[in-house]
Amino acid sequence: MIHYRPIVISMAISFLAPSAIAVQPAVWVPASLAPSLAPGLQAARADSVEALLQEQLAAAADLPVDDIWEQARSLVEYSLEGEDTEKMDSALLRQLENHRELSPKAVLLASAVHLDADAPDTGLLMEALLPVLHDSDTAVAEAAAALLSNRAFRSNLDDDQQTRRLDGLLAGARDIDRQPSFRLACAMAAHRTGRGAEKRTARTEMLAFLESSDIELRRLGALSLARIGEPVRGRLERELRVLARTPGDRGALAEAYIKYEDTKALQDRKFKDLLSNFEDQVLPDDLQLLNSVLRMVELEHLDGDKFEREDLIHAAINGMLGALDRHSAFLSSDYFKQFNQDLEANYGGIGAYVDTDPADGLFTITRPIYSGPAYKAGLKSDDKIVRIDDWPTLGERREDIIKRLKGKPGTEVRLYVWRRGMDFGLTDRPTEDMVTVVERGYIEIPALAKQLLPGGIGLVDLREFSRVTSSELRDGIRDMLDQGMRALVLDMRRNSGGLLTEAGNVSDLFLPKNLNVVSTESRGGVDQILRTMSDPEVPSDMPVVVLVGRFTASAAEIVSGALQDHNRAIIVGQRSFGKGSVQQLIPPQGTQDDIFQDENGNRRWDNWEKILRDWNDNGVFDFAPRVKLTIARYVLPSGRSIHREIDREGNVLSEGGVQPDVKVDVPRMEAWRVEERLRIDREKLARNYVDENWDEYRELFQELAICDDENPDRYPHFEEFMASLDTVLSRDDVRWTLRRELRRRVQDERGGEFPGVDLRWALLGDFQDDVELQAAIGKALEGLGQEVSQVPEFAATFDNLDEDVDDLTAMLPNDDNLASTRAIVEQAIAGNGDLSREDLDRVLRVLKGIDRN
Repeated sequence: MIHYRPIVISMAISFLAPSAIAVQPAVWVPASLAPSLAPGLQAARADSVEALLQEQLAAAADLPVDDIWEQARSLVEYSLEGEDTEKMDSALLRQLENHRELSPKAVLLASAVHLDADAPDTGLLMEALLPVLHDSDTAVAEAAAALLSNRAFRSNLDDDQQTRRLDGLLAGARDIDRQPSFRLACAMAAHRTGRGAEKRTARTEMLAFLESSDIELRRLGALSLARIGEPVRGRLERELRVLARTPGDRGALAEAYIKYEDTKALQDRKFKDLLSNFEDQVLPDDLQLLNSVLRMVELEHLDGDKFEREDLIHAAINGMLGALDRHSAFLSSDYFKQFNQDLEANYGGIGAYVDTDPADGLFTITRPIYSGPAYKAGLKSDDKIVRIDDWPTLGERREDIIKRLKGKPGTEVRLYVWRRGMDFGLTDRPTEDMVTVVERGYIEIPALAKQLLPGGIGLVDLREFSRVTSSELRDGIRDMLDQGMRALVLDMRRNSGGLLTEAGNVSDLFLPKNLNVVSTESRGGVDQILRTMSDPEVPSDMPVVVLVGRFTASAAEIVSGALQDHNRAIIVGQRSFGKGSVQQLIPPQGTQDDIFQDENGNRRWDNWEKILRDWNDNGVFDFAPRVKLTIARYVLPSGRSIHREIDREGNVLSEGGVQPDVKVDVPRMEAWRVEERLRIDREKLARNYVDENWDEYRELFQELAICDDENPDRYPHFEEFMASLDTVLSRDDVRWTLRRELRRRVQDERGGEFPGVDLRWALLGDFQDDVELQAAIGKALEGLGQEVSQVPEFAATFDNLDEDVDDLTAMLPNDDNLASTRAIVEQAIAGNGDLSREDLDRVLRVLKGIDRN
């Protein structure tokens, strides 16, 4: 049963019309004070409610909008006095379900009555009211916007419905062909019940009116901004003060806003004085000092008025925690939300890595998650999403675009996708043939990528320790064992850690049961010992090599250190980061996460789930902030600590970290080579080559992406491409740029990413390009009793430093070589400045000899 309250009608924003009166506030009308029933209602009580409602809805078409509100009040009072609320509710729902057969004013009447129910069907109301926003009668359209700003919509719609409602309002606010009063009514409605992104957009639209050169538009903008609570200062204050001197209702309203702001400012000052006096009396002396500095900053600092007090307090808390150690910190609500998602590694959405392309400013899929719905729907790397449903993405914040892509699994989203080669004008005016419909799914962010390399060497790029890491790694190991894996390289050079429990679960896959993985020490001594719980997945006689580096931290250091201490793996690379402390995430006393409806029972908030209690009433699910507090230290099985100890002056007391068994120094690439590789990438030159030749050489390109023997001649039309670049890069460098682009394309083609990281100038995780990986593979083969030279792909591509040095011996910087090089350069200067490819290679080899020497 739905019970009706005394009616609350949010009137249209009538003060925006030049001849209108001041804003009519939302009012509660008790039955005892309600106006008399409209003529005919009392006499019709014996007739059915259905017939009565149909009669009133038919008559609404001829009523002025203001009279519709009066009629709505009468209908509510009628149902209350006659105890016919159930009949009225059923009749209203039937009418609203057939809203397309109703006149726009009838929709307004039915919606106004139904919105007064205890639990209105806001989804049905939204479907009925959104089309009325397009009505040619501005007063009717403004009334629909006013009804759509009812707070019932804010709390009772799911995320997709909320987005549709706000998109409709914001589209009206942006429609330059509509009346200014309607546009501002839509903007105010979106601001009143919008989320953070929509509030910002709506405010921007109103500010545009305030900045107009047209005096009438400026006044409308000023009144709308004051209406939403914009601080009355600067341009807004000046405009309101000018308007306040104008006779009439709008002038009186402007004066009222100014007086309200003045009164509020006075009350704020009084409150701050009272609070200051109270704090001085009750705070301990040391906290009084902190409070005194806080007031000093707010009153005296050059930019003190630009910071919220909350932000200053957060900064002070972070300063206190940072003085203890570099890993303790205060996590704001927004930061913790992202932090939590990274650990959970799942969400509802389309499944893609995205960013704004700096080359064209378009929102771009950098790579789809190949198990996700975006890839299954046909989206690929470098696709540009220029519109989501009816919402253009150009110029919008990355975070706001991502929010619209996320949503409840099973719901659909229409994406307008622009691809290179299309008319660039379509990015702003996309057509229906650009639409890709994606059904959102439950996305799990992959924790790893794997590849079985030549020689039966399994390679796993393990990126994080999220909730899915150990299960993904177990499946990957089994898959590569079935393919004939003989040794395993576990790459954790870019793994900064994650969940301690997953560090234990991953160690289970390599170590025998009941071995110590790590223990923790706190103020009270040993608190916890983490042991392996099951038999290993990796055969005990299989060689295992672990790659670590300066970004390997926390849980990744625990796993690599435990495998090293138990002599289960050889560690290759560089010393790890040295993060061996334990942090606990603690909500400050008196704070609480918003409350949500856990639809899938996973005890975690998912971005499509309904918010039941929104503590700050901002329409967005907020976590309470967290204090990340260091409470213990990790100790490896051998008793050593991996924690890097630094005193308050920044002096290193203990290096910490995991020291590799085989240290590999990565050679630095010359800056000019890096920059030239980046230029070719920015200008899409290699991408154009692949695009032009892909269809004809698809199979060859797939082979070259795996291994090209570092032979440029295997690439079709290589010399023509080389000549077109106007570059000082060597043939091998140019080959590298082509292969990098091939690997990107082949990933999309096969639906699986290559392990490693594409740095745009280097490929970590590519056995042709990565000297640390080459060292790890060499150790794995050594464990199998083999040499690198016995695997053809490795023999053709691995760097051999001894051969390099021998090859350069003849080119070391002796007098003869320097003299000949100088002659080559002088001859080029004397001519047209060009060097032949042969002369350029000779100069570069001599310079390399200087670097080596």
